[in-house]
Amino acid sequence: MDFNNIKIEALKRAKQNEICEDWAIKMQNTQTLDELLDMYIKGIDFSFSTEFLSNDFIRRNLKGKMEHKGIYLDDSIDLHNQREVVCLGDTRLNYLGNQFSVSQMYLRDNVKVKIVAKENAFIMVDVFDNVHLEIEASDKSNIRVNCYKGAKVTFKNSDDSYVKISNKDFKTYQ
Repeated sequence: MDFNNIKIEALKRAKQNEICEDWAIKMQNTQTLDELLDMYIKGIDFSFSTEFLSNDFIRRNLKGKMEHKGIYLDDSIDLHNQREVVCLGDTRLNYLGNQFSVSQMYLRDNVKVKIVAKENAFIMVDVFDNVHLEIEASDKSNIRVNCYKGAKVTFKNSDDSYVKISNKDFKTYQ
């Protein structure tokens, strides 16, 4: 499917899920797939809470075109100091954050992730569904996790590192 058809279908699905008028106009005005993918990430609360773009839609139309933006579906990857990461489906991720890096991750579905954080890295993570997240923190790193119902988080920390898990009583963003 070409970009215009992807945009038309994405906008249709977003409107069916009651996207606000401002964002609908922004989606309508996107000129490239990268702009549309940026909107998906910036509006991740809407994207995840409505799942207006299903994994099947993403698999059929966006797989191979979104990874450079940090969006992965059913992949097995190793990443280092990436700024934004979205993992969906059955993705397996090994992640290293170090040297004062700052990262934001959004993990849902059946994703399995191991994060190694050190050397003052700062990582924010939102986990949903059946995600399994394992954290190893050291060297004054700082990891903050918003853990929604169903997700599992384990961690080990040392060397003045800080790990905070905030358990949420709901399945997704409110």
